Amino acid sequence: MSRGHVRPAQQQPECRPRGDLTPLPEQRYVCRCGEELRLVRASAEINDWAHETLSGQRYRDDRSALLREDPARWWAQLRQRMAAGDMRAAQLYSTLTAAEDLGWGPGWHYHRPEKTLTGPPEQPPPVCCGRPMWASPDGWACRVTLRVFPYTPTTG
Repeated sequence: MSRGHVRPAQQQPECRPRGDLTPLPEQRYVCRCGEELRLVRASAEINDWAHETLSGQRYRDDRSALLREDPARWWAQLRQRMAAGDMRAAQLYSTLTAAEDLGWGPGWHYHRPEKTLTGPPEQPPPVCCGRPMWASPDGWACRVTLRVFPYTPTTG
């Protein structure tokens, strides 16, 4: 596009969802660490999903007990092993110090689903603007205009 030319405004399609706007049944997942997961709202400000355990945890601390309880002692023991010529300790020291310097948390992981424990929903998603809608925490969202339609209450 050359300077001075204005792109004509494109008309947004008019959203008219077709289909059932009731929420999907709750889905359950399992993380690679074996924890059962569910979908929850990412935050009060963000209309997106996050995964957490049934007890409400979004990440897991995989560090050894000594590193969690007394990190200074753990690092001192690792330095002693390096001084004694333990190359695996040197490799671990190098990896962990670099990760910490970069702000990474190598001793924990965010829970992500590895497989789904529940079956697929029986109802197909509603359609809007010719495309299946996305189930967001606030309702069904049109993938074209991003307009959100609140869920209708389930009957029965």
